[in-house]
Amino acid sequence: GIINVAPSSNLLTESGSVQLVLEPGLQLLSRKQRRLIRQNPGILHSVSAGLQSAVRECQWQFRNRRWNCPTTHGANVFGKIVNRGCRETAFIFAITSAGVTHSVARSCSEGSIESCTCDYRRRGPGGPDWHWGGCSDNIDFGRLFGREFVDSSEKGRDLRFLMNLHNNEAGR
Repeated sequence: GIINVAPSSNLLTESGSVQLVLEPGLQLLSRKQRRLIRQNPGILHSVSAGLQSAVRECQWQFRNRRWNCPTTHGANVFGKIVNRGCRETAFIFAITSAGVTHSVARSCSEGSIESCTCDYRRRGPGGPDWHWGGCSDNIDFGRLFGREFVDSSEKGRDLRFLMNLHNNEAGR
């Protein structure tokens, strides 16, 4: 899943590595995640930026704690803690989901993703003589894509599965 991509591989940070991320044999992403990436050209960079943002925010929030959201060079970004049922794991799932959702919504308004555009329904505050001419982040697309992409890496139907889905939703 999204939190199981090794940061040392740079697969989520280099634009030329889209084919490697989509390679089924490497199993970096689930089948559904690879399909979503293929169906939404330009979105992999946004997912990567969201993951990087989540890591930075996690490290900032826990900067004065014993566990300070370290990243590893092993099997996944956050290490073995993601396999435990603790509050740090809950935060990791929520902040990762939030990072991907926010980054995708913002990328839509920037025109970086072919399958989405600005959300023209959302307008800033203004008086009677003021006309909104901006391009709002596409929050609806970000939430929908974030839910499909991040939640699709969850497997099973046990309590851990339900907890992870809950924490993902809390982030969105």
